[in-house]
Amino acid sequence: MNSGMEDLIFVGIVCAAIGLLIGYLTGRNMAPGSQQTRELEDALESAKQSRERFEQQVNSHFADTADKLNALTANYKDVYEHLARGAQDLCTTEGAEAFNSLQSIGTEEVKAIESDEVITEPPLDYAPKSSPEDPGVLNERFGLDEEETPPAEKTTRETA
Repeated sequence: MNSGMEDLIFVGIVCAAIGLLIGYLTGRNMAPGSQQTRELEDALESAKQSRERFEQQVNSHFADTADKLNALTANYKDVYEHLARGAQDLCTTEGAEAFNSLQSIGTEEVKAIESDEVITEPPLDYAPKSSPEDPGVLNERFGLDEEETPPAEKTTRETA
């Protein structure tokens, strides 16, 4: 009888474990927030995929734009060289020299600006003035007549 009781206890424990497992899974799937959580997770995943597609489109667009600009630059150079050859062959010496003087513009070496050469200054007051005594745009009295006072000054004079 001892073994029958042990078997019964073992079966009871196994059934309880299976019941707890089924109850947990059912409760997790039937919980009010679980459906909303899944929907939010799906929406998040969809948004991530959409953003990745957009980033790929942006990268592709700018790569294509760079290729087209490079081709445009090469075509412009070819047209310019064609015109220069035509100017050499067809124009007078003065006309050819004038056209070829444009060529030196693109071949000059560009000097880099050093940071110590840059002078930064605060913005200046560029108000139109009829005389040096007139206030500038940044002055609080700009645009006021002689008898008018700024709002802050009016309130202090009226209360005094």
